[in-house]
Amino acid sequence: MEGSTLASDTSSATRIGADAVADAFVRHGIERIHVFPGGTIAPVFVAALERGIEIFTARHEQGAGYAALAAARLRGRPEVAMATSGPGVTNLVTPVADAYFDSTPLLVITGQVGTKDMRGERPIRQGGFQEVDTVGLMRPITKLQLQPHAPEEVAEAIELAFQACVDGRSGPVLLDLPMDVQRGTLPEPPPRGRSVSHSAAHTAEPRQGRSLSSLPLDPELLDLVAQRLCQARRPVILAGQGVLLARAHIELRALVDALGIPVSHSLLGLGALPSEHPLALGYHGHTGNQYAGMALHEADLVLVLGSRLDVRQTGSLPDRFAPGALIVRVELDTGELEHSRVRSDIALLGDVRQVLLGLLERVGTGAGPGMGAGSEAGARTAADLREWHARIAAWRERFRLSWQEGGALKPQPIVLAANRLTAGEEVVCVTGVGSHQHWVARHFSLDFPRRPLLTSGGHGAMGYDLPTAVGAQLARPAARVLCFVGDGSLQINIQELASVVEHDLPVKLIVLDNRRLGIVSQFQLQNWETDPTCGGKWNPDFAAIARAYGIPSWTVAREEDIEGALARMLAEPGPALVHCLIDPAEDIVPMLLAGQSMDRMWPYDA
Repeated sequence: MEGSTLASDTSSATRIGADAVADAFVRHGIERIHVFPGGTIAPVFVAALERGIEIFTARHEQGAGYAALAAARLRGRPEVAMATSGPGVTNLVTPVADAYFDSTPLLVITGQVGTKDMRGERPIRQGGFQEVDTVGLMRPITKLQLQPHAPEEVAEAIELAFQACVDGRSGPVLLDLPMDVQRGTLPEPPPRGRSVSHSAAHTAEPRQGRSLSSLPLDPELLDLVAQRLCQARRPVILAGQGVLLARAHIELRALVDALGIPVSHSLLGLGALPSEHPLALGYHGHTGNQYAGMALHEADLVLVLGSRLDVRQTGSLPDRFAPGALIVRVELDTGELEHSRVRSDIALLGDVRQVLLGLLERVGTGAGPGMGAGSEAGARTAADLREWHARIAAWRERFRLSWQEGGALKPQPIVLAANRLTAGEEVVCVTGVGSHQHWVARHFSLDFPRRPLLTSGGHGAMGYDLPTAVGAQLARPAARVLCFVGDGSLQINIQELASVVEHDLPVKLIVLDNRRLGIVSQFQLQNWETDPTCGGKWNPDFAAIARAYGIPSWTVAREEDIEGALARMLAEPGPALVHCLIDPAEDIVPMLLAGQSMDRMWPYDA
């Protein structure tokens, strides 16, 4: 990366633009920044260190981005990822896109060449060395892009950036800092009211600039929804990640306990209701549970809480999603409601937690005419759903997740053993993207916030796993961090094993190695009967690689060896890895394929 000699005024009494950035870190409680270094961002590093802010230096910009993303998801507040100009920016794009699609509040700060060296509108490909149009690149995957052109604009710009991360639907915001702006002298005192040069957000954000609690809720709609919930005989709650982002899991559980309504989840919503709760259906959709799909298909009311209802959830036939149900959607993003793939019979625009609080007021005893548990307006108790619960129990048994015993090592017993050995512990469960992601989602017990799942949802990015586990362990040093990773996903950011060792992080890695890019291989075989790019992969000895980094590791290929290897891994005080050689022929079954409704997952057992 480009080198640069820092001006002497970075350590003198003279304040520069970089000081305004570091001061904002202090004001917003940022204790650690996640970076990969380079010359055009170095002034901010120096200013941060002078204020006692820790700098975590990853081995790749993706490592820095994902580590910051993990901290932001666990803490529910903006965290900072930083990279230099040019290749630093382009390497950071993937985790920024991940944050955007999964609504993670991330402040992305990038270095830039000096303002006089920038290409601007000139018909040339590049002005300064390692220059790219960072604002243009990041516009489609960030809520707001800010590029101050003078040192005195920096303070206002970074305040706007922090606020925009969490206004409305949370997400990443870009602050692109030209080198001369970082190093330029600030007037004393800083001027107020100066406008900041910035690029408008690519996508209009709902209720920009307003706090979630200020969103007005329609009391008549709340009354109507509460009444319909009490009258429904086959209701299902669909809990999306919006429940977790709003920290509304407590209110959700209160509503479930009050009304006895079963809950299915999106992949990212898992843990909103504990996996062990008798009314938890796991997750539905493309790789979810058939019994969850059956419940949604047969429901007479579906309350959707903070979920996009994308194709992976509903299948390719959105008009046949919950065909006999009244669909009630609670959503913060007006765009998702206006461009929904699935019909919405009733739409409530607002924060999930505020809506749930409003519903709880109305369905509880003494909540008002026609709304209380003892009213005459059709309200009912959980006991009135016994027939519905019995039907779901029958589907659970009929469509119980299973696999063929004996033969090559299967992945499901590995996940179940890890779950059993960590029962009762505070665990951050991290996965990469691939078949292993879905085996974990099906078989590992989740309970937000004590046992959350961190995985790549909308972007579906391989390589998410290891650097996210690093960031999770940094953010929650007392928690057990379990990282389930496939052989393909691990090799994208395997260099972050060095970060694990350097910081002595007790991350535990379980490598599910099927010598195959499994889920894409399965897709290719189902459609073309060949998998020329995804099957029959040669893999290195991952346990030997881990040992080369100084990480204790074991290899298992038999089911009877799983428990002992995982127990040894968990007993290690520092990092450890178990390399599991699993059956290459094991597919994700069942699966919702194109052209199938939710009640007909492949292979359907008629």
